[in-house]
Amino acid sequence: MVMMLLFGAYDTIVLKAQDKYEVEVDGVLQEYTHPYFQCLVMFSGQALCLIIYFSKKYCCGSKSDNKSVLDAEAPKEVGGLKTSINPVLLLIPASCDVGASTCMFIGLTQCDASVYQMLRAMLIPVVATFSMLFLKNKYYLHHYVSIVAIVVGVAIVGLVSVQAH
Repeated sequence: MVMMLLFGAYDTIVLKAQDKYEVEVDGVLQEYTHPYFQCLVMFSGQALCLIIYFSKKYCCGSKSDNKSVLDAEAPKEVGGLKTSINPVLLLIPASCDVGASTCMFIGLTQCDASVYQMLRAMLIPVVATFSMLFLKNKYYLHHYVSIVAIVVGVAIVGLVSVQAH
């Protein structure tokens, strides 16, 4: 958790520094804000991890020879969820992630990095809502109170940010 916090903060600072970089175009200094390119570079870097994954899988071979008795008898369905799915189905959430990241990078060009980080907390109510709808998760009163507190806090931060500019 600490590493996620540190690298998340580092990522935001680097992205904001890139947005503040100025280039000269026809003798006029302009900020170099290209959130689409930032998103492309980020996801390209993540996709490069697939090269390592597939090369490791190819070089080391499958572990079918080393399967234990428990793995061989493992069911294909655990708790009503499939354990092996079509990888193409992963394109749906991946596409949503690319779209959301691009929108967030566009937002980062329009506000301070600290406000951007706090406004990202609005993901929590969205994820909670989708987990109730699609995963049938059950939430209790303390969960709803926390979600409402997050929404109120983010609304205050957003209003103060808008009024300050």
